[in-house]
Amino acid sequence: MKHQDEDLLTEINITPFVDIILVILIIFLLVAQVIGPQVFGIKIPKAVHGQVSSHRPITVSLDVKGNIAYNGYCINEKELVQSIEKQVKEDPRLQVIVSADEKVFHGRVVHLLDLLKGLGVSQLAIHVQPLR
Repeated sequence: MKHQDEDLLTEINITPFVDIILVILIIFLLVAQVIGPQVFGIKIPKAVHGQVSSHRPITVSLDVKGNIAYNGYCINEKELVQSIEKQVKEDPRLQVIVSADEKVFHGRVVHLLDLLKGLGVSQLAIHVQPLR
């Protein structure tokens, strides 16, 4: 009788656990794509004459506190310069869209646009929401 007890399987099967984790990961990735990179909760200004971009440009965002986000990731100005320089070397026709909260000071937006232009970005755009 004792011999039969020793033959019992005493391992835990983790396959269902791994399956559940993978499903949760896939759901998270899909939701992240739908939501998009909204780092700061920026309130985009509205405009009548805006155009929709046909390809996926780089986005640089500014919030009211002066924080910078590059494609949805918070970075400082030095890191932004390094990233943009690298991207311009890879693609000289790089397009950058600047998203700034409507309450960000004009001078801060101009500084960012000037910085990007100085780094060789030839296609700059300002993100606006259409008026309704």
